[in-house]
Amino acid sequence: MKLPSLRDERSALFLPLAILALGFVERVGLLAWRGVSHAQGEAANVALSVARDGTIADVFARGSGLTAHLNPLLPLFAGSIYRLFGTQSTVSEWILALVSISVVLGAGAIFYHAAGLAGMARTPRLVALALFALLPVTPELETTAFRVWEGGLAALLGAIVLSLCIRSERDCDLSHRRMLILGVTAGLLFFTNPALGLAAYAVIGLLLLRAVAPRKWLAHVAILAVTLFAVLTPWTIRNYEVFHRILPLRGNFGLELAIGNHPAALGTSDRQTFVDRLRTIHPLESQAAFDRMQAMGGEIPYANALGDEAKAWIRTHPGDFARLSVKHLVQYYFPPRWQWNIYSERVGKDVIFRQALLWAVAALGLLGAFAALFAWRERILYLATFALVPALPYIITQPVPRYRYIVLLPLLFLAANTAYRLYRKMVPGTAAAA
Repeated sequence: MKLPSLRDERSALFLPLAILALGFVERVGLLAWRGVSHAQGEAANVALSVARDGTIADVFARGSGLTAHLNPLLPLFAGSIYRLFGTQSTVSEWILALVSISVVLGAGAIFYHAAGLAGMARTPRLVALALFALLPVTPELETTAFRVWEGGLAALLGAIVLSLCIRSERDCDLSHRRMLILGVTAGLLFFTNPALGLAAYAVIGLLLLRAVAPRKWLAHVAILAVTLFAVLTPWTIRNYEVFHRILPLRGNFGLELAIGNHPAALGTSDRQTFVDRLRTIHPLESQAAFDRMQAMGGEIPYANALGDEAKAWIRTHPGDFARLSVKHLVQYYFPPRWQWNIYSERVGKDVIFRQALLWAVAALGLLGAFAALFAWRERILYLATFALVPALPYIITQPVPRYRYIVLLPLLFLAANTAYRLYRKMVPGTAAAA
């Protein structure tokens, strides 16, 4: 067997690196053209609180107090940059934007590598990487929102877990040291984004089923449990000291459940219904809701009360809840056009193109995911798991673009792989890609 030369390896690396470099330049250029504004929302508010006095607080407005509403990692990082270089200054925002873009493209690079380890041919991997890097469907998230929100970091950690799992099966190497690395990374991912973290543990479980003798499972599961406990403990202790409740992740579940499940959500005017619901119960969107939250004792009692109300409605309307869950599942993979501009009925031509691209990718990606599960049964199974499992927590809430970003990479690579396989079947004699 002829071993690849150094020149061959450099040649193989040139094109993906060039694609990533072009993607970086494109995002930076787009940001410079549009102007470097700052991120919005709850995470941005917490970053400002960190910059002011080092507290993880004021998620809904200054004075709303200490919070467990969201994951603190990115707000802590952004707030630290603000303290060093100026709160929402041009320098700070450029630093955060460049980090965000680098993290996103780093996730794409590792995913490209992982797909190769899984056995995917080079041609569909390059196509998927090019689509991801050069035709971003949600550039606002990658250049602005992910400076303080966790989507880009979650995608990067997920790609690392995926790569480690596939490499472990390929190399027949699942030592305790490898499992410790996997456990720490998966634990951080679960802490950062529970939906994608759930997929990470599903992928690790798949690895154990495929590559490890059952008698060795207990030791590996113990390592995963200990590392997850170690990752979650500091935040859990902090939340118990502040709120006198055990909150290992976040305290916003009841609010999210209530946003997605209520009688009006069964109507046909999805955009207006969603906006009205936010303005009725979300403390960031409504002064009345903020005042109710404060009167009830803060964000945790308020979110729990909304969650109890939503659960009561679900118990008495199981059929309606099932219909809403199916609707949310469809919207998670095939987002309606209004979600690109929630607060306006205007839809630009670029949105029509981006929606069409995303729907095509989702359709082919889901086809590839189910083919991997039921027909191919190759290492592509790992990618399929990352494409399917993260949707599960979101079917009981109202999905929005930031929630579905975590499945973009697996869907893209599965879609390109599916199209490539179909092409080769329809064109007999097509040579396999290198």
